[in-house]
Amino acid sequence: MKKFVLILLIVALATPAFARGIDPVVSVEWLEANLNNVVVVDMRKIDDYKAGHVPGAVSLLGLYIPMAGLSNEVPAADELSELLAEAGIKANSKVVVVETDGARFAWATRAAWTLVYAGVADVAVLDGGFAAWTKASKRVTTGQEFKDETDFGVKFVPGYFADKAYILKSLNSAQIVDARAYDTYFGITKQGFVDQFGHIPGAFMLPASWITDANGLVKPKAELEAMVAAQKLNARQEVIIHCDSGVLCTAWWWMLSQQLGWTNVRSYDGSAQEISKDPSVKFVKYVWR
Repeated sequence: MKKFVLILLIVALATPAFARGIDPVVSVEWLEANLNNVVVVDMRKIDDYKAGHVPGAVSLLGLYIPMAGLSNEVPAADELSELLAEAGIKANSKVVVVETDGARFAWATRAAWTLVYAGVADVAVLDGGFAAWTKASKRVTTGQEFKDETDFGVKFVPGYFADKAYILKSLNSAQIVDARAYDTYFGITKQGFVDQFGHIPGAFMLPASWITDANGLVKPKAELEAMVAAQKLNARQEVIIHCDSGVLCTAWWWMLSQQLGWTNVRSYDGSAQEISKDPSVKFVKYVWR
């Protein structure tokens, strides 16, 4: 009995707390009915936001920034604390992230991932983004809105994050998931800021583009589960997701961790941009694993 309790304690300490009061992806109808109970953050360009946004939404940019030669990094804790406090966010706030449309789903999840990593547990992404809101003829507000500043302080959740050192030591133990497009994974094309064609040896391929349908809406949970199962990913084994620069990978982090309930998933924001520069990591081309 004591051994069983000890095992449970070890698992609890190793696994990030999983608790949420709202769904990770919410509909236009849900958001309209709950506007008074959530903080809506608009991730679009400021001019687009001012031209029309969800009533009560605040513009919130800077949740991922260039740093140390990398394109999309988490801001320092003090900077991020100030940013979220000025947006009226508290640790117990219910936050809904709004991007332009479904094509920008991964950019919405990048912002949402930063928020939950910073210690805000109840974060959702608006399905279909602002395009879905306007398509449904919902009311919009122009100009800029502000919230009362809070005393929010970042409390990072370490289990959600992987840096280069962590992924290097985990290459032979974790399931490495590559969220980039087919051709990129296969080594046909690559971004200019990525030094090598192809992918990390043994990496699973799970493109972020698979998550949304032709209308830019998130596919049903059962379909997402089927995709993951077809890749033979194991929910009981650690998963580290990367892409080119730390945006696309958060889409599958969001689906696995927040939608499907997997409890041991990390996102690597340095991604291929960083690790492809390491001579000890030799990418492979023209193979599926």
